[in-house]
Amino acid sequence: MRHPDIIVLGMARGGVMVAAPIARALGAPLDAFVCRKLGVPGIPEVAFGAIAEGGAAPVFDAVCTFIGMPNSVRQSVVARERVEAERRVHRYRDGHPLTDLAGRTVILVDDGIASGATMKAAALALRDQRPARLIAAAPVASIDGVRYLSDSFDDVVVLATPQSFGTVSDWYRDYTPVDDDAVRALLGKPVRPGEAQAAPLEHDAERRIMIPMGHAGAAWTMIGDHGHDGAPTQPTRGLVIFAHGGGSSRASYRNRYLAGRLRMAGWATLRVDLLSDTERQGDTIGAFRFDIDRITSRLLAAVSWCRRERVPGCQRLVLYGASTGAAAAMAIAASHPEWVAGVIARGGRVDLAAHTHAQVRAPALLIVGSTDSETLRQNRECAARLRGRAAVQVVRGAGHTFEESGALGRVGELSVAWLERLHRRAAVRRWISLPAAWFSRAPRVTHRL
Repeated sequence: MRHPDIIVLGMARGGVMVAAPIARALGAPLDAFVCRKLGVPGIPEVAFGAIAEGGAAPVFDAVCTFIGMPNSVRQSVVARERVEAERRVHRYRDGHPLTDLAGRTVILVDDGIASGATMKAAALALRDQRPARLIAAAPVASIDGVRYLSDSFDDVVVLATPQSFGTVSDWYRDYTPVDDDAVRALLGKPVRPGEAQAAPLEHDAERRIMIPMGHAGAAWTMIGDHGHDGAPTQPTRGLVIFAHGGGSSRASYRNRYLAGRLRMAGWATLRVDLLSDTERQGDTIGAFRFDIDRITSRLLAAVSWCRRERVPGCQRLVLYGASTGAAAAMAIAASHPEWVAGVIARGGRVDLAAHTHAQVRAPALLIVGSTDSETLRQNRECAARLRGRAAVQVVRGAGHTFEESGALGRVGELSVAWLERLHRRAAVRRWISLPAAWFSRAPRVTHRL
């Protein structure tokens, strides 16, 4: 039996796979609806909101507030995702508009509901089409996701709402990504030779690299994540190496977000752990974490490797250290001033490298939480001893690790603004250093009155 008053929409891409058998069982027409998750810079698997096709306003969730993501960053991600959403709409519908939904029952299907942000964005866009009823459906959902959608849909139909949800992929034996051709086939559209398009390049992508330590046969290899936002051949403003001496690792959400935010500003990044997993996990009393000579030698190995391998951006190197990693960054800046263009410390234990401060000529940015009083005192003393230009920036209400709501976003914006000034000063110095002959060749401009 056919139900012409019902239409099933699959959230492209994965939701179309689940929606297709539902449409067949109901004898209802099937179409795709395009939404895009808005991924946190540096942590793309974590959504801070979503957008739907048709130009509807984006939906933002509490992640934005927790991180303190500024509007400029949110809108940059939105603009990028709108381009991909429009590409998919054209690909799935061959330029035709969405089926008229006025007065019909619309069943919107996805392969799972985690936060509910994408479904919420879809509901806001679909309500403009004046459906008689709007129903959300998924095989599995988080309890919070169902609750979040309850006021946006007339009904939410879910088979399972496990107490511990995790991610949607956790509930599938096979979660192989669905491509554009599979969506077209399910919609009954032919895939013509030469029509298939490669998936767009992932923005904000990083690649795992292995940095050998010491001579051949070293006991372990340092692991890092390197990336820059854009095409591989696109020039970068420089390379920022995030140094993690212990406590938090390169994989912490704070380090990943800051690296992603800097890549958006045009800087390549490298996040390295200066301690092995064994050293970090067994360091109950801080013997490794506070061994500044050890982590300094390993940071030096990472810097040397980047220069030797000509890692993109290494022509202008900035060291970004957190906690004890900041002490190692200071030590490298003091011993190799010709390599280091600048140093940033986040909650840095710069006091552990106090003997190097007088030799640091590179400009430095020291970011400290206002409630981290002892570290703040130490950083101010450090700034007074540095030979280069130093700035101490205090994040109000933040502690040593900047886990308070909005604190991380503030750290990111302070870092980006400081790096922008560093970039501009370097450009001015290059201009001033041009030979006099260059100016003599410049064309003269004559003004007639």
